[in-house]
Formats: sequence, C-alpha cells, structure tokens
Amino acid sequence: MEQIDVAKEQALHFLTFRPRSSTEVRQYLQRKDHPLSIQEEVVEWLQHLGYVDDLRFAMQWIENRYRTNPMGVRRLSKELWQKGIPQPIINEALERCGATVDEGALAKELATKQARRYRGQDSTVIARRLAGFLGRRGFRSDDIQRAISETLEALHLP
Repeated sequence: MEQIDVAKEQALHFLTFRPRSSTEVRQYLQRKDHPLSIQEEVVEWLQHLGYVDDLRFAMQWIENRYRTNPMGVRRLSKELWQKGIPQPIINEALERCGATVDEGALAKELATKQARRYRGQDSTVIARRLAGFLGRRGFRSDDIQRAISETLEALHLP
C-alpha cells in the first residue's frame, strides 16, 4: 500500500471520532510522520469530498458550545483559533451563529444559575465571583456588568 493511501486511511479513521479542522488533520498526519506534501494532498482530498470544512467545523463547534457549555464570543474565538481555524473563518462563523444568540441574555442566565451557589454571601463577593466566572467564559465586560446588576437586583441585593 502506498504512503498516500495509508495517510488517507489514517485521516479517515481520525475523522470517525468527531469533526476536525484542516489543521487538526495536518497535525495528526504530521504525528504519523507523513511528509508535508502528503499531508496537504490528503487534506485537499478530504476537503474535496466534504469531510473537512473549516467553516462548517467552526459553526458546529460554536453551536455545540452554546448548547452544552455556553460561553462568550472571546472564548469561542480563542478555542477555534487554537484548533487552527483562520481568523476570517472564525469571524464568519461567529457572525452566522451569533445572529441567533443573545450574549447578554446568555450571560444573565449563567450568572443567575451561578449566583445560587453564593447565597448568603455579601453582594460585593457575589459580584466579584460572577465577574470572574463570566470573564473566564469569554463574555464582554458590558454584558458581564449588566448580567451582574440584573442578577443582584433579582436576588434583592444592593
């Protein structure tokens, strides 16, 4: 069996677990000691077949995150960048998916759930902890501030 056929077989097997970005496939093939020319040929072949599509991957990643582990645009962007997705594709995916998500409402929903853990504590402690929590989740500062003030108001805290 030729090296290109082995590489294609390995790449297809790698894709059976979950969708991958083109960079992830290249890195996988590199770890399997395939030369750059074979890596590129295999990725192009997979793209031609529709098995690897960075925009579709990014959109699926965003939708999955919103559904299972909600977070803000900053963190989503960082995660996709770490997966090797180019910034223009990240921006397009966020634009397409972001039209359906209200980040302010999402931040408030998460803050409300998280605040239940802090019941009985001082409002400044709650606000600080919520700010850290939402900040780590990648929300914008204005959404964080609004979510905290609305959550504290709902809890009848100053």
